[in-house]
Amino acid sequence: MKLYILKTRNNLVLNKNCEWSGEPHRDTVFFTEHRDIALNQLIEVNAKDTDLRVYMVECDSDAKGRPILEADEVLAENKESNQSNVA
Repeated sequence: MKLYILKTRNNLVLNKNCEWSGEPHRDTVFFTEHRDIALNQLIEVNAKDTDLRVYMVECDSDAKGRPILEADEVLAENKESNQSNVA
């Protein structure tokens, strides 16, 4: 399932408390499966602070329906490569 999250040009991610986080966790990040809801949130955030330059990112979901963030993917790839190097 595709999910949508909001990021700034500085790679900060919007959390469920409408605050920007540099180290987001998939349990606390704002996400929605509906593009129009993400777009509405993006417009509201940009209206409050036009200098943020917020954009919408489409990402995949895990088995529990939470977004798989880029940092999670990098960690998984590193773990897989470390296991293959050990073998």
